[in-house]
Amino acid sequence: MTKRINMHLISDSTGETLSSVSRAVLSQFEEVEATDFVWPLVRTKTQVAEIMNSISQNPGIVLYTILQDDLVEDLKNHCYKLQIPCIPVLSRIVTEFSNYLGIKVNNAIGRQHILDEEYFSRVEAINYTLNHDDGQSSWDLYDADIIIIGVSRTSKSPTSVYLSCRGYKTANIPFVSLETIPENIYELKKPLIVGFIINPEKLIQIRQNRMMSLGQELKTDYIDIESVKEEVIQSRKLFSKLNCPVIDVTKRSVEETAARIIQLHQKSLKI
Repeated sequence: MTKRINMHLISDSTGETLSSVSRAVLSQFEEVEATDFVWPLVRTKTQVAEIMNSISQNPGIVLYTILQDDLVEDLKNHCYKLQIPCIPVLSRIVTEFSNYLGIKVNNAIGRQHILDEEYFSRVEAINYTLNHDDGQSSWDLYDADIIIIGVSRTSKSPTSVYLSCRGYKTANIPFVSLETIPENIYELKKPLIVGFIINPEKLIQIRQNRMMSLGQELKTDYIDIESVKEEVIQSRKLFSKLNCPVIDVTKRSVEETAARIIQLHQKSLKI
């Protein structure tokens, strides 16, 4: 049976770290589903009082990344009375780093989100990626860090956006036929070009679901097994011609695919 729990994610910043950690932990428990109560930018006793009221009404596991000792103390005492876990997500890691480095911790709230050069570089990467989604601006691919090519519905766009949030300028190009691929793709030197392939049967399922959600007619070559197989074969011919790495996304999540691409990109820089 599926076990359902409540999770309160409390952060004095955006809460991104807590969300990532909680997802990673829950992935280890197949029969557990969580209702998340996300509390970002928590910096006052009034906010903590509201959160404690919610915890009383919806008891469950509490994860927090808060630096202010008085707020942490209030939260811990409240959870102790309710006899529920109250877990500091980063404190042990930060302490270990501090001990190893011999440097005192700088308890600056939201320090990881300061508007520095890296921040604006990520914003630029996101803008570039959005402007080069699904074959847009194909004449301007020289500045890309990564170019993804694949047949329709192989998660090119979400993977590109994910990579852009990590700071990589990513363009994606749909494969329709060898003739529709921009000619300048063969001249590019800087970008890492990656080809996406997928099991044809799985691809048809994805396409059918998409078409049904849009209320479209299902009798089309777009989901015909022989047509789809040929489409994938032709895309492989392009990847062979480009001599680019190929990733089978059939059973990969966007995060797993992106991690592999980042690995390939870092390797390409060392060559």
